[in-house]
Amino acid sequence: MDTKNYEFYTARDFAQDEDFQEWILRPDLKNTSFWEAWILDHPKSQKVITEAVSLVKSIRFRSYKLTDGEKDKIWDGIWDRMNLEEERAIPSPVLPIRAARWHHVWKYAAAIIIGVIAVLGIWRREGDYPGKAISLNVETKSGEVEKVMLPDSSEVTLNANSEVVYSENGKVREVWLKGEAYFHVKHTKDAKTFLVHTYEDVSVKVLGTRFNVNTFGKNLSVVLEQGSIQLGIADSAKNETQLYLKPGEMLSYNKQTGDYSKSKIDANRFNAWVSGKIIMEDYSLEDAASFIKQVFGKKLVIKDSQLLTNRISGSMPIVYNIDTMMVQFGKVFKVQFHKRDKETWVLE
Repeated sequence: MDTKNYEFYTARDFAQDEDFQEWILRPDLKNTSFWEAWILDHPKSQKVITEAVSLVKSIRFRSYKLTDGEKDKIWDGIWDRMNLEEERAIPSPVLPIRAARWHHVWKYAAAIIIGVIAVLGIWRREGDYPGKAISLNVETKSGEVEKVMLPDSSEVTLNANSEVVYSENGKVREVWLKGEAYFHVKHTKDAKTFLVHTYEDVSVKVLGTRFNVNTFGKNLSVVLEQGSIQLGIADSAKNETQLYLKPGEMLSYNKQTGDYSKSKIDANRFNAWVSGKIIMEDYSLEDAASFIKQVFGKKLVIKDSQLLTNRISGSMPIVYNIDTMMVQFGKVFKVQFHKRDKETWVLE
C-alpha cells in the first residue's frame, strides 16, 4: 500500500482515497492490518476516520431494469419533487451520520430511489398491509446504517439489520419498524398524525420530533430525546393502555410477559449510534455480545462466565467492519477474541 501523508487528510480526502475505499468496501487481512495500525498510531484522527467511513457508505443505489417510458415518468416525478422543495426553501438540517456537504447529493439520490420504487410498485411486503398505500420500503443489511428521507420530509436513520415501511393515507402517516431506527419527524401544515408500529403490541404516536425505537432482543425500548410521544400498549385482550414520555425518558417493554416500565435516562447514550459511537456506561461483555449480534448478525461466545462481570465506562467509535470492531472490543476489555467460523467469535 502506498505511503501517503494521511495525517493531513480530511474526511473527504479519505473518502476519495482508493485504498481507504477498498478497506471499507472490500476489507481483507492486508488492508485491515494496515488501517488498524495507522489508526492506533494516529488516535487524534479517529473522528475524521469515522466521518470518512460514513461518507464512503453513505450512498447506495439499487439496480432496476426500466423501459424508456418508465424512465420518463421517473424523471418527471423527480423534477416536480425538486421544484417543490425549492419553493418551500427549507434550510438543510445537519446530518448526524453524513457530512452536510453531501446532503444535496443524497437528497436527489433518495428521490431517484423513491421515484423508481413508487412508479414500479416494487414492495415485497405489500400484502402485509391490507388497504395501505405503501410508498416507501427500506432495509439495511448486517454492518450497514442508512439514512433516508420519507415522502413527508421526515428523516429516519436505520441501524443495521432493520427495515422501515411508510404509508400515508388521509390525515395519518404510518411507519412499520423492524429493528432499530432514530426518527426526526417533521410536522405538516395539516397536522397529520405520525404513528410508528413496532410489530409488537406497542405503537408510538408522535407529538414531538426526535426519538429512538429499538425492537431487537427480548425487550423493546423507546427513548425520547425531544418533544413528547404517546405510547399505546396493548394487553393479551387487545385492551390498550396509553402512556406518555417526556424528553430524557425511556419505555422498556418485555415482549414475552407484556410488562413495561418507564425510567429517566441519558438519551444521548442510547442515541449515540446515530453519530457513529457507543457510549459505554457500566458496559459489559454481554452488552458487547448483544451489539455484535444486532449490528453484524454474529454470535459471540464467552466460555468463562466470570468475564461477564467485567464492566467498563467510556466511549468507542463504531466501525461497520466486524474484524475491526472485535479488535476494538478486545483492546477495551483487555482480552483476545478468536474467530471460530464465519458466524461465531469465541473468548476462552
